Amino acid sequence: MTLLTDLIVRNEDHLLSQVLSLAEENGYFRFVPGAPEEWRAALRGLSGSLLQAFRSDPTPPSLAADDIGREDGLSAFGVVEARKRRREGMPPAIFLGLVKFFRRAYLDLVRSAGLPFGEEEGYLRYIERFFDRNEVAVCASWASESETGRLAELRQEHDELSRVYSLVVTAKKEWEGTIDRVDDMLFLADPARRIRRCNRTFREFIGRSYAEILGQPFDRLLSEAGVDGEPSFERPVECFHERTGKWFVVSHYPYEEVSGGGTRSTIVTIHDLTEVKKSAGELTRKNLRLNEALAALKRSQAKVLHQEKMASIGQLAAGVAHEINNPIGFINSNLSTLGKYLSRLSGFLAVQSECIAAGAPPEQAESVRRQQASLKIDYIVKDLEDLVRESLEGAERVRSIVADLKSFSRVDESDYKQADLNECIRSTINIVWNEIKYKATLKKELGEIPRTRCYPQQMNQVFMNLLVNAAHAIEQQGVITVRSWEEDGYVCISVADTGQGIPEANLSRIFEPFFTTKEVGKGTGLGLSITYDIVKKHNGEITVRSEPGKGTVFTVRIPVVEEI
Repeated sequence: MTLLTDLIVRNEDHLLSQVLSLAEENGYFRFVPGAPEEWRAALRGLSGSLLQAFRSDPTPPSLAADDIGREDGLSAFGVVEARKRRREGMPPAIFLGLVKFFRRAYLDLVRSAGLPFGEEEGYLRYIERFFDRNEVAVCASWASESETGRLAELRQEHDELSRVYSLVVTAKKEWEGTIDRVDDMLFLADPARRIRRCNRTFREFIGRSYAEILGQPFDRLLSEAGVDGEPSFERPVECFHERTGKWFVVSHYPYEEVSGGGTRSTIVTIHDLTEVKKSAGELTRKNLRLNEALAALKRSQAKVLHQEKMASIGQLAAGVAHEINNPIGFINSNLSTLGKYLSRLSGFLAVQSECIAAGAPPEQAESVRRQQASLKIDYIVKDLEDLVRESLEGAERVRSIVADLKSFSRVDESDYKQADLNECIRSTINIVWNEIKYKATLKKELGEIPRTRCYPQQMNQVFMNLLVNAAHAIEQQGVITVRSWEEDGYVCISVADTGQGIPEANLSRIFEPFFTTKEVGKGTGLGLSITYDIVKKHNGEITVRSEPGKGTVFTVRIPVVEEI
Protein backbone atom coordinates (compact mmCIF):
# COMPACT_ATOMS: atom_id res chain seq x y z
CA MET A 1 0.00 0.00 0.00
CA THR A 2 1.40 3.43 -0.96
CA LEU A 3 1.62 6.30 1.45
CA LEU A 4 -1.10 8.22 -0.48
CA THR A 5 -3.46 5.24 -0.36
CA ASP A 6 -2.97 4.82 3.39
CA LEU A 7 -3.47 8.55 3.95
CA ILE A 8 -6.77 8.70 2.00
CA VAL A 9 -8.21 5.43 3.40
CA ARG A 10 -7.46 6.35 7.03
CA ASN A 11 -8.88 9.85 6.68
CA GLU A 12 -12.14 9.09 4.85
CA ASP A 13 -14.27 10.54 7.69
CA HIS A 14 -12.11 13.70 7.73
CA LEU A 15 -12.51 14.12 3.97
CA LEU A 16 -16.29 13.61 4.17
CA SER A 17 -16.62 16.08 7.03
CA GLN A 18 -14.69 18.77 5.14
CA VAL A 19 -16.70 18.30 1.92
CA LEU A 20 -20.02 18.47 3.83
CA SER A 21 -18.85 21.57 5.68
CA LEU A 22 -17.86 23.33 2.45
CA ALA A 23 -21.17 22.36 0.77
CA GLU A 24 -23.19 23.66 3.69
CA GLU A 25 -21.23 26.92 3.98
CA ASN A 26 -21.78 27.66 0.29
CA GLY A 27 -25.49 26.70 0.17
CA TYR A 28 -25.11 23.56 -1.95
CA PHE A 29 -27.52 21.51 0.18
CA ARG A 30 -30.39 23.15 -1.67
CA PHE A 31 -29.24 21.40 -4.84
CA VAL A 32 -27.75 18.20 -3.44
CA PRO A 33 -30.11 16.78 -0.80
CA GLY A 34 -29.37 13.51 0.88
CA ALA A 35 -27.96 11.91 4.02
CA PRO A 36 -24.19 11.93 4.79
CA GLU A 37 -24.00 8.22 3.84
CA GLU A 38 -25.01 9.10 0.28
CA TRP A 39 -22.12 11.63 0.12
CA ARG A 40 -19.82 8.92 1.51
CA ALA A 41 -20.62 6.67 -1.46
CA ALA A 42 -19.60 9.44 -3.88
CA LEU A 43 -16.40 10.08 -1.88
CA ARG A 44 -15.44 6.39 -1.93
CA GLY A 45 -16.04 6.18 -5.68
CA LEU A 46 -13.86 9.22 -6.31
CA SER A 47 -11.12 7.95 -3.96
CA GLY A 48 -11.18 4.54 -5.63
CA SER A 49 -10.81 6.09 -9.06
CA LEU A 50 -7.92 8.30 -7.85
CA LEU A 51 -5.99 5.53 -6.06
CA GLN A 52 -6.50 2.99 -8.87
CA ALA A 53 -5.11 5.46 -11.40
CA PHE A 54 -2.20 6.30 -9.05
CA ARG A 55 -1.30 2.65 -8.57
CA SER A 56 -1.36 2.11 -12.33
CA ASP A 57 0.85 5.14 -13.04
CA PRO A 58 2.03 7.48 -10.24
CA THR A 59 3.17 10.00 -12.84
CA PRO A 60 0.93 13.11 -12.87
CA PRO A 61 -1.66 12.75 -15.67
CA SER A 62 -0.97 14.55 -18.92
CA LEU A 63 -3.03 17.49 -20.18
CA ALA A 64 -2.04 16.97 -23.83
CA ALA A 65 -4.59 17.69 -26.52
CA ASP A 66 -5.09 13.99 -27.23
CA ASP A 67 -5.90 13.28 -23.57
CA ILE A 68 -8.31 16.14 -23.03
CA GLY A 69 -11.89 14.84 -22.91
CA ARG A 70 -10.86 11.21 -23.32
CA GLU A 71 -12.98 8.90 -21.15
CA ASP A 72 -10.47 6.57 -19.54
CA GLY A 73 -10.15 5.02 -16.12
CA LEU A 74 -8.75 8.25 -14.77
CA SER A 75 -11.99 10.20 -15.28
CA ALA A 76 -14.53 7.36 -15.58
CA PHE A 77 -16.09 7.87 -12.16
CA GLY A 78 -16.38 11.62 -12.61
CA VAL A 79 -18.14 11.25 -15.98
CA VAL A 80 -20.58 8.61 -14.63
CA GLU A 81 -21.37 10.74 -11.59
CA ALA A 82 -21.88 13.80 -13.82
CA ARG A 83 -24.39 11.91 -16.00
CA LYS A 84 -26.26 10.79 -12.94
CA ARG A 85 -26.50 14.31 -11.52
CA ARG A 86 -27.42 15.80 -14.92
CA ARG A 87 -30.38 13.39 -15.16
CA GLU A 88 -31.44 14.44 -11.71
CA GLY A 89 -31.62 18.02 -12.99
CA MET A 90 -28.47 19.42 -11.38
CA PRO A 91 -26.95 22.43 -13.18
CA PRO A 92 -23.35 21.84 -14.46
CA ALA A 93 -21.98 24.80 -12.47
CA ILE A 94 -23.20 23.23 -9.25
CA PHE A 95 -21.62 19.90 -10.10
CA LEU A 96 -18.28 21.53 -10.96
CA GLY A 97 -18.44 23.49 -7.72
CA LEU A 98 -18.84 20.19 -5.82
CA VAL A 99 -15.83 18.76 -7.69
CA LYS A 100 -13.78 21.72 -6.52
CA PHE A 101 -14.85 21.06 -2.89
CA PHE A 102 -13.58 17.46 -3.24
CA ARG A 103 -10.31 18.75 -4.86
CA ARG A 104 -9.77 21.15 -1.95
CA ALA A 105 -10.45 18.45 0.63
CA TYR A 106 -7.87 16.05 -0.90
CA LEU A 107 -5.23 18.82 -1.27
CA ASP A 108 -5.74 20.03 2.31
CA LEU A 109 -5.39 16.45 3.54
CA VAL A 110 -2.00 16.02 1.82
CA ARG A 111 -0.75 19.44 2.97
CA SER A 112 -1.64 18.68 6.58
CA ALA A 113 -0.04 15.17 6.57
CA GLY A 114 3.51 16.47 7.26
CA LEU A 115 5.06 14.63 4.33
CA PRO A 116 8.56 15.34 3.02
CA PHE A 117 8.59 18.24 0.62
CA GLY A 118 9.35 16.20 -2.47
CA GLU A 119 6.63 13.62 -1.78
CA GLU A 120 4.09 16.27 -0.85
CA GLU A 121 4.72 18.20 -4.06
CA GLY A 122 4.40 15.03 -6.13
CA TYR A 123 1.10 14.03 -4.49
CA LEU A 124 -0.30 17.55 -4.76
CA ARG A 125 0.59 17.76 -8.45
CA TYR A 126 -0.95 14.31 -9.12
CA ILE A 127 -4.20 15.27 -7.35
CA GLU A 128 -4.37 18.61 -9.20
CA ARG A 129 -3.91 16.88 -12.59
CA PHE A 130 -6.41 14.12 -11.61
CA PHE A 131 -9.11 16.66 -10.88
CA ASP A 132 -8.13 18.78 -13.94
CA ARG A 133 -8.65 15.73 -16.15
CA ASN A 134 -11.98 14.93 -14.44
CA GLU A 135 -13.28 18.47 -14.78
CA VAL A 136 -12.33 18.62 -18.47
CA ALA A 137 -13.89 15.16 -19.08
CA VAL A 138 -17.06 16.15 -17.25
CA CYS A 139 -17.43 19.36 -19.25
CA ALA A 140 -16.82 17.55 -22.52
CA SER A 141 -19.25 14.78 -21.66
CA TRP A 142 -21.85 17.23 -20.41
CA ALA A 143 -21.64 19.30 -23.58
CA SER A 144 -21.72 16.30 -25.95
CA GLU A 145 -24.63 14.65 -24.18
CA SER A 146 -26.73 17.76 -23.73
CA GLU A 147 -28.22 17.76 -27.22
CA THR A 148 -28.51 14.06 -27.90
CA GLY A 149 -29.41 13.31 -24.29
CA ARG A 150 -32.04 15.97 -24.18
CA LEU A 151 -33.51 14.78 -27.44
CA ALA A 152 -33.60 11.21 -26.18
CA GLU A 153 -35.16 12.37 -22.95
CA LEU A 154 -37.77 14.37 -24.80
CA ARG A 155 -38.54 11.38 -27.00
CA GLN A 156 -38.79 9.16 -23.94
CA GLU A 157 -40.99 11.69 -22.16
CA HIS A 158 -43.18 11.95 -25.24
CA ASP A 159 -43.53 8.18 -25.42
CA GLU A 160 -44.36 8.06 -21.72
CA LEU A 161 -46.89 10.87 -22.05
CA SER A 162 -48.46 9.11 -25.02
CA ARG A 163 -48.71 5.92 -23.05
CA VAL A 164 -50.18 7.73 -20.03
CA TYR A 165 -52.61 9.60 -22.28
CA SER A 166 -53.71 6.33 -23.80
CA LEU A 167 -54.26 4.91 -20.31
CA VAL A 168 -56.20 8.01 -19.29
CA VAL A 169 -58.40 7.80 -22.40
CA THR A 170 -59.03 4.11 -21.75
CA ALA A 171 -59.74 4.73 -18.07
CA LYS A 172 -62.06 7.62 -18.99
CA LYS A 173 -64.00 5.41 -21.39
CA GLU A 174 -64.13 2.60 -18.85
CA TRP A 175 -65.34 4.99 -16.14
CA GLU A 176 -67.93 6.59 -18.40
CA GLY A 177 -69.08 3.11 -19.43
CA THR A 178 -69.28 2.13 -15.78
CA ILE A 179 -71.37 5.08 -14.61
CA ASP A 180 -73.55 4.73 -17.74
CA ARG A 181 -74.49 1.27 -16.48
CA VAL A 182 -75.49 2.53 -13.03
CA ASP A 183 -79.25 2.71 -12.52
CA ASP A 184 -78.96 5.82 -10.34
CA MET A 185 -78.87 9.20 -12.05
CA LEU A 186 -75.55 10.96 -11.51
CA PHE A 187 -73.99 14.23 -12.64
CA LEU A 188 -71.10 16.57 -11.79
CA ALA A 189 -71.69 20.34 -11.66
CA ASP A 190 -69.25 23.23 -11.35
CA PRO A 191 -69.43 25.89 -8.59
CA ALA A 192 -71.93 27.82 -10.73
CA ARG A 193 -74.17 24.69 -10.68
CA ARG A 194 -73.68 24.04 -14.41
CA ILE A 195 -73.46 20.40 -15.44
CA ARG A 196 -70.02 19.19 -16.55
CA ARG A 197 -70.55 15.41 -16.64
CA CYS A 198 -73.60 13.14 -16.46
CA ASN A 199 -74.43 9.48 -16.99
CA ARG A 200 -76.78 7.73 -19.42
CA THR A 201 -79.59 7.28 -16.86
CA PHE A 202 -79.72 11.02 -16.22
CA ARG A 203 -79.71 11.83 -19.97
CA GLU A 204 -82.58 9.41 -20.60
CA PHE A 205 -84.57 10.83 -17.67
CA ILE A 206 -84.06 14.44 -18.83
CA GLY A 207 -84.72 13.50 -22.46
CA ARG A 208 -81.79 15.43 -23.94
CA SER A 209 -78.48 14.60 -25.58
CA TYR A 210 -75.15 14.86 -23.81
CA ALA A 211 -74.23 18.03 -25.73
CA GLU A 212 -77.59 19.66 -24.88
CA ILE A 213 -77.13 18.97 -21.17
CA LEU A 214 -73.51 20.11 -20.72
CA GLY A 215 -73.22 23.65 -19.36
CA GLN A 216 -76.91 23.85 -18.35
CA PRO A 217 -77.87 24.76 -14.74
CA PHE A 218 -78.98 21.52 -13.10
CA ASP A 219 -81.64 23.30 -10.98
CA ARG A 220 -83.52 24.29 -14.14
CA LEU A 221 -83.13 20.88 -15.77
CA LEU A 222 -84.43 19.09 -12.66
CA SER A 223 -87.33 21.51 -12.30
CA GLU A 224 -88.31 21.05 -15.96
CA ALA A 225 -88.17 17.27 -15.44
CA GLY A 226 -90.51 17.53 -12.45
CA VAL A 227 -87.97 16.87 -9.68
CA ASP A 228 -88.59 19.54 -7.07
CA GLY A 229 -86.21 18.34 -4.34
CA GLU A 230 -83.59 20.97 -3.59
CA PRO A 231 -80.22 19.16 -3.08
CA SER A 232 -78.72 19.68 0.35
CA PHE A 233 -75.29 18.92 1.80
CA GLU A 234 -76.96 18.29 5.18
CA ARG A 235 -79.06 15.24 4.30
CA PRO A 236 -80.63 13.42 1.35
CA VAL A 237 -83.97 14.87 0.18
CA GLU A 238 -86.91 12.68 -0.82
CA CYS A 239 -89.37 13.83 -3.49
CA PHE A 240 -92.31 12.37 -5.37
CA HIS A 241 -92.25 12.49 -9.18
CA GLU A 242 -95.85 12.88 -10.27
CA ARG A 243 -95.21 12.15 -13.96
CA THR A 244 -93.91 8.63 -13.29
CA GLY A 245 -95.44 8.03 -9.88
CA LYS A 246 -92.00 7.25 -8.46
CA TRP A 247 -90.18 8.31 -5.32
CA PHE A 248 -86.63 9.65 -5.63
CA VAL A 249 -83.98 10.55 -3.08
CA VAL A 250 -81.64 13.37 -4.13
CA SER A 251 -78.18 13.39 -2.49
CA HIS A 252 -75.68 16.22 -2.73
CA TYR A 253 -71.90 15.70 -2.25
CA PRO A 254 -69.19 18.39 -2.28
CA TYR A 255 -66.23 17.62 -4.55
CA GLU A 256 -62.93 19.50 -4.47
CA GLU A 257 -61.02 19.70 -7.72
CA VAL A 258 -57.85 17.61 -7.94
CA SER A 259 -55.91 20.70 -9.06
CA GLY A 260 -56.66 22.38 -5.73
CA GLY A 261 -57.26 26.09 -5.45
CA GLY A 262 -60.31 25.67 -3.23
CA THR A 263 -62.74 25.17 -6.15
CA ARG A 264 -65.65 23.03 -4.95
CA SER A 265 -67.79 21.25 -7.49
CA THR A 266 -70.90 19.25 -6.73
CA ILE A 267 -71.80 15.61 -7.34
CA VAL A 268 -75.54 14.91 -7.32
CA THR A 269 -77.10 11.43 -7.29
CA ILE A 270 -80.79 10.67 -7.77
CA HIS A 271 -81.84 7.22 -6.55
CA ASP A 272 -85.16 5.54 -7.31
CA LEU A 273 -86.78 4.78 -3.94
CA THR A 274 -90.05 3.41 -5.31
CA GLU A 275 -89.37 -0.25 -4.56
CA VAL A 276 -87.91 0.63 -1.17
CA LYS A 277 -91.02 2.68 -0.40
CA LYS A 278 -93.22 -0.21 -1.44
CA SER A 279 -91.19 -2.61 0.67
CA ALA A 280 -91.30 -0.19 3.60
CA GLY A 281 -95.07 0.14 3.22
CA GLU A 282 -95.46 -3.63 3.07
CA LEU A 283 -93.17 -3.99 6.08
CA THR A 284 -95.25 -1.41 7.95
CA ARG A 285 -98.42 -3.33 7.14
CA LYS A 286 -96.79 -6.57 8.25
CA ASN A 287 -95.64 -4.91 11.46
CA LEU A 288 -99.19 -3.74 12.08
CA ARG A 289 -100.43 -7.28 11.53
CA LEU A 290 -97.71 -8.59 13.82
CA ASN A 291 -98.66 -6.04 16.48
CA GLU A 292 -102.27 -7.09 16.14
CA ALA A 293 -101.24 -10.73 16.41
CA LEU A 294 -99.10 -9.87 19.44
CA ALA A 295 -102.02 -8.05 21.05
CA ALA A 296 -104.25 -11.06 20.33
CA LEU A 297 -101.59 -13.34 21.78
CA LYS A 298 -101.39 -11.20 24.91
CA ARG A 299 -105.16 -11.31 25.19
CA SER A 300 -105.05 -15.07 24.77
CA GLN A 301 -102.32 -15.28 27.37
CA ALA A 302 -104.41 -13.22 29.77
CA LYS A 303 -107.32 -15.56 29.12
CA VAL A 304 -105.10 -18.57 29.74
CA LEU A 305 -103.86 -17.01 32.97
CA HIS A 306 -107.42 -16.28 33.97
CA GLN A 307 -108.46 -19.82 33.07
CA GLU A 308 -105.52 -21.17 35.05
CA LYS A 309 -106.63 -19.17 38.05
CA MET A 310 -110.24 -20.15 37.56
CA ALA A 311 -109.25 -23.79 37.17
CA SER A 312 -107.32 -23.60 40.44
CA ILE A 313 -110.21 -21.88 42.18
CA GLY A 314 -112.67 -24.37 40.72
CA GLN A 315 -110.49 -27.22 41.91
CA LEU A 316 -110.34 -25.71 45.35
CA ALA A 317 -114.06 -24.98 45.38
CA ALA A 318 -114.77 -28.72 45.32
CA GLY A 319 -112.58 -29.14 48.38
CA VAL A 320 -114.18 -26.17 50.05
CA ALA A 321 -117.64 -27.62 49.39
CA HIS A 322 -116.49 -30.87 50.92
CA GLU A 323 -115.12 -29.04 53.93
CA ILE A 324 -118.34 -27.09 54.32
CA ASN A 325 -120.46 -30.25 54.23
CA ASN A 326 -119.08 -31.56 57.52
CA PRO A 327 -119.80 -28.52 59.72
CA ILE A 328 -123.11 -27.93 57.96
CA GLY A 329 -124.03 -31.61 58.51
CA PHE A 330 -123.61 -31.58 62.24
CA ILE A 331 -125.17 -28.15 62.47
CA ASN A 332 -128.31 -29.52 60.79
CA SER A 333 -128.26 -32.65 62.95
CA ASN A 334 -127.83 -30.68 66.13
CA LEU A 335 -130.52 -28.24 65.19
CA SER A 336 -132.90 -31.17 64.43
CA THR A 337 -132.19 -32.71 67.79
CA LEU A 338 -132.64 -29.33 69.39
CA GLY A 339 -136.09 -29.15 67.79
CA LYS A 340 -137.14 -32.47 69.36
CA TYR A 341 -135.82 -31.40 72.71
CA LEU A 342 -137.71 -28.20 72.49
CA SER A 343 -140.93 -30.15 71.72
CA ARG A 344 -140.48 -32.16 74.84
CA LEU A 345 -139.69 -29.11 76.86
CA SER A 346 -142.81 -27.48 75.53
CA GLY A 347 -144.95 -30.45 76.69
CA PHE A 348 -143.35 -30.44 80.07
CA LEU A 349 -143.74 -26.78 80.49
CA ALA A 350 -147.39 -27.01 79.48
CA VAL A 351 -148.14 -29.63 82.13
CA GLN A 352 -146.19 -27.72 84.69
CA SER A 353 -148.08 -24.62 83.83
CA GLU A 354 -151.41 -26.44 84.34
CA CYS A 355 -150.37 -27.75 87.74
CA ILE A 356 -149.20 -24.39 88.84
CA ALA A 357 -152.37 -22.81 87.62
CA ALA A 358 -154.62 -25.30 89.41
CA GLY A 359 -152.67 -25.26 92.63
CA ALA A 360 -151.99 -28.95 92.26
CA PRO A 361 -152.00 -31.20 95.35
CA PRO A 362 -148.98 -33.30 96.30
CA GLU A 363 -149.91 -36.30 94.19
CA GLN A 364 -150.18 -34.11 91.14
CA ALA A 365 -146.84 -32.54 91.90
CA GLU A 366 -145.38 -36.05 92.10
CA SER A 367 -146.82 -36.77 88.67
CA VAL A 368 -145.05 -33.71 87.33
CA ARG A 369 -141.79 -34.84 88.79
CA ARG A 370 -142.08 -38.29 87.23
CA GLN A 371 -142.89 -36.80 83.86
CA GLN A 372 -139.87 -34.49 84.19
CA ALA A 373 -137.68 -37.49 84.84
CA SER A 374 -139.32 -39.47 82.03
CA LEU A 375 -138.70 -36.65 79.52
CA LYS A 376 -135.08 -36.26 80.75
CA ILE A 377 -135.55 -32.57 81.14
CA ASP A 378 -132.37 -32.15 83.17
CA TYR A 379 -130.27 -33.93 80.50
CA ILE A 380 -131.87 -31.97 77.73
CA VAL A 381 -131.07 -28.67 79.35
CA LYS A 382 -127.41 -29.74 79.80
CA ASP A 383 -127.17 -31.16 76.27
CA LEU A 384 -128.63 -27.99 74.79
CA GLU A 385 -125.61 -26.10 75.98
CA ASP A 386 -123.24 -28.49 74.14
CA LEU A 387 -125.39 -28.44 71.03
CA VAL A 388 -125.40 -24.69 70.87
CA ARG A 389 -121.66 -24.56 71.46
CA GLU A 390 -120.89 -27.08 68.73
CA SER A 391 -123.21 -25.31 66.35
CA LEU A 392 -121.45 -22.04 66.98
CA GLU A 393 -118.06 -23.65 66.41
CA GLY A 394 -119.26 -25.16 63.11
CA ALA A 395 -120.70 -21.87 61.98
CA GLU A 396 -117.45 -20.11 62.83
CA ARG A 397 -115.49 -22.65 60.83
CA VAL A 398 -117.76 -22.12 57.85
CA ARG A 399 -117.33 -18.39 58.21
CA SER A 400 -113.54 -18.75 58.35
CA ILE A 401 -113.41 -20.96 55.25
CA VAL A 402 -115.67 -18.65 53.29
CA ALA A 403 -113.63 -15.63 54.38
CA ASP A 404 -110.37 -17.35 53.28
CA LEU A 405 -111.94 -18.31 49.97
CA LYS A 406 -113.13 -14.75 49.37
CA SER A 407 -109.70 -13.37 50.28
CA PHE A 408 -107.89 -15.86 48.07
CA SER A 409 -110.15 -15.34 45.08
CA ARG A 410 -109.22 -11.62 44.88
CA VAL A 411 -105.85 -12.44 43.28
CA ASP A 412 -105.89 -9.37 41.05
CA GLU A 413 -106.41 -6.95 43.92
CA SER A 414 -103.74 -4.25 43.66
CA ASP A 415 -103.42 -3.23 47.32
CA TYR A 416 -99.78 -2.96 48.33
CA LYS A 417 -99.89 -3.05 52.09
CA GLN A 418 -98.43 -4.41 55.31
CA ALA A 419 -99.18 -8.09 55.80
CA ASP A 420 -98.17 -11.06 57.91
CA LEU A 421 -96.99 -13.75 55.50
CA ASN A 422 -97.57 -16.40 58.17
CA GLU A 423 -101.26 -15.45 58.08
CA CYS A 424 -101.18 -15.70 54.29
CA ILE A 425 -99.72 -19.21 54.61
CA ARG A 426 -102.38 -20.28 57.14
CA SER A 427 -105.17 -18.87 55.00
CA THR A 428 -103.85 -20.63 51.89
CA ILE A 429 -103.48 -23.93 53.75
CA ASN A 430 -107.18 -23.74 54.69
CA ILE A 431 -108.06 -23.26 51.03
CA VAL A 432 -105.88 -26.08 49.64
CA TRP A 433 -106.36 -28.47 52.56
CA ASN A 434 -108.55 -30.80 50.53
CA GLU A 435 -105.68 -31.21 48.00
CA ILE A 436 -103.25 -32.11 50.77
CA LYS A 437 -105.00 -34.08 53.49
CA TYR A 438 -105.54 -37.31 51.52
CA LYS A 439 -101.93 -37.52 50.26
CA ALA A 440 -99.62 -35.96 52.82
CA THR A 441 -99.00 -35.04 56.39
CA LEU A 442 -98.57 -31.29 56.67
CA LYS A 443 -95.93 -29.95 59.03
CA LYS A 444 -96.00 -26.24 59.84
CA GLU A 445 -92.82 -24.71 61.24
CA LEU A 446 -93.70 -21.05 61.10
CA GLY A 447 -91.19 -18.84 62.87
CA GLU A 448 -91.36 -15.27 64.10
CA ILE A 449 -91.22 -13.04 61.04
CA PRO A 450 -91.78 -9.28 60.68
CA ARG A 451 -94.68 -7.84 58.77
CA THR A 452 -93.74 -6.50 55.35
CA ARG A 453 -95.33 -4.48 52.56
CA CYS A 454 -96.49 -6.74 49.73
CA TYR A 455 -99.48 -7.78 47.66
CA PRO A 456 -101.06 -10.29 50.06
CA GLN A 457 -103.47 -11.84 47.55
CA GLN A 458 -100.64 -12.42 45.09
CA MET A 459 -98.52 -14.00 47.80
CA ASN A 460 -101.51 -16.26 48.56
CA GLN A 461 -101.35 -17.45 44.96
CA VAL A 462 -97.61 -18.11 45.28
CA PHE A 463 -98.15 -20.30 48.37
CA MET A 464 -101.12 -22.04 46.76
CA ASN A 465 -99.13 -22.96 43.63
CA LEU A 466 -96.24 -24.30 45.69
CA LEU A 467 -98.50 -26.30 48.05
CA VAL A 468 -100.61 -27.77 45.23
CA ASN A 469 -97.48 -28.70 43.26
CA ALA A 470 -96.04 -30.33 46.37
CA ALA A 471 -99.23 -32.38 46.80
CA HIS A 472 -99.23 -33.38 43.11
CA ALA A 473 -95.58 -34.48 43.38
CA ILE A 474 -96.54 -37.07 46.03
CA GLU A 475 -97.94 -40.19 44.40
CA GLN A 476 -99.26 -41.95 47.52
CA GLN A 477 -98.41 -40.75 51.01
CA GLY A 478 -95.75 -38.28 52.00
CA VAL A 479 -94.87 -35.23 54.04
CA ILE A 480 -95.13 -31.55 53.15
CA THR A 481 -93.19 -29.17 55.38
CA VAL A 482 -93.85 -25.44 55.37
CA ARG A 483 -91.27 -23.26 57.14
CA SER A 484 -90.87 -19.50 57.60
CA TRP A 485 -88.02 -17.49 59.07
CA GLU A 486 -86.22 -14.16 58.84
CA GLU A 487 -82.72 -13.94 57.35
CA ASP A 488 -80.58 -10.92 56.41
CA GLY A 489 -83.53 -8.56 55.97
CA TYR A 490 -85.62 -11.11 54.05
CA VAL A 491 -88.68 -13.12 54.98
CA CYS A 492 -88.01 -16.67 53.83
CA ILE A 493 -90.66 -19.33 53.17
CA SER A 494 -89.87 -22.86 52.06
CA VAL A 495 -92.23 -25.59 50.89
CA ALA A 496 -90.64 -29.05 50.93
CA ASP A 497 -92.17 -32.32 49.80
CA THR A 498 -91.10 -35.95 49.83
CA GLY A 499 -92.45 -36.52 46.33
CA GLN A 500 -90.86 -37.87 43.15
CA GLY A 501 -88.55 -34.88 42.62
CA ILE A 502 -87.65 -33.00 39.43
CA PRO A 503 -85.18 -34.38 36.85
CA GLU A 504 -82.03 -32.24 36.57
CA ALA A 505 -82.69 -31.66 32.86
CA ASN A 506 -85.97 -29.89 33.72
CA LEU A 507 -84.72 -27.73 36.61
CA SER A 508 -83.60 -24.91 34.31
CA ARG A 509 -87.01 -24.78 32.57
CA ILE A 510 -89.60 -25.12 35.34
CA PHE A 511 -90.21 -21.37 35.49
CA GLU A 512 -90.73 -21.04 31.72
CA PRO A 513 -94.28 -20.21 30.63
CA PHE A 514 -96.25 -23.24 29.37
CA PHE A 515 -93.56 -25.74 30.41
CA THR A 516 -95.16 -28.73 32.10
CA THR A 517 -94.46 -32.42 32.55
CA LYS A 518 -98.09 -33.21 33.34
CA GLU A 519 -100.38 -35.01 30.94
CA VAL A 520 -102.32 -33.00 28.37
CA GLY A 521 -105.34 -31.38 29.98
CA LYS A 522 -103.96 -31.62 33.54
CA GLY A 523 -101.87 -28.45 33.58
CA THR A 524 -101.09 -25.38 31.51
CA GLY A 525 -97.50 -24.92 32.71
CA LEU A 526 -98.21 -21.42 34.02
CA GLY A 527 -98.33 -22.05 37.77
CA LEU A 528 -94.61 -21.73 38.50
CA SER A 529 -94.21 -19.06 35.80
CA ILE A 530 -96.82 -16.91 37.55
CA THR A 531 -95.17 -17.67 40.90
CA TYR A 532 -91.79 -16.56 39.53
CA ASP A 533 -93.22 -13.30 38.14
CA ILE A 534 -94.98 -12.46 41.41
CA VAL A 535 -91.81 -13.06 43.45
CA LYS A 536 -89.76 -10.93 41.05
CA LYS A 537 -92.42 -8.22 41.26
CA HIS A 538 -91.71 -8.11 44.99
CA ASN A 539 -87.93 -7.80 44.30
CA GLY A 540 -87.51 -11.24 45.77
CA GLU A 541 -86.10 -14.52 44.54
CA ILE A 542 -87.24 -18.10 44.30
CA THR A 543 -84.89 -21.08 44.24
CA VAL A 544 -85.39 -24.80 43.93
CA ARG A 545 -83.48 -27.85 45.10
CA SER A 546 -84.57 -31.28 44.02
CA GLU A 547 -83.37 -34.85 44.08
CA PRO A 548 -85.28 -37.37 41.97
CA GLY A 549 -86.97 -39.95 44.14
CA LYS A 550 -86.47 -37.96 47.37
CA GLY A 551 -88.32 -34.69 46.95
CA THR A 552 -88.15 -30.99 46.20
CA VAL A 553 -87.70 -27.79 48.20
CA PHE A 554 -88.87 -24.40 46.87
CA THR A 555 -87.57 -21.39 48.83
CA VAL A 556 -89.05 -17.89 48.43
CA ARG A 557 -87.18 -14.84 49.76
CA ILE A 558 -89.09 -11.56 50.03
CA PRO A 559 -87.32 -8.38 51.26
CA VAL A 560 -88.72 -6.82 54.41
CA VAL A 561 -90.26 -3.46 53.48
CA GLU A 562 -91.42 -1.42 56.43
CA GLU A 563 -94.45 0.86 56.45
CA ILE A 564 -93.59 4.31 55.09
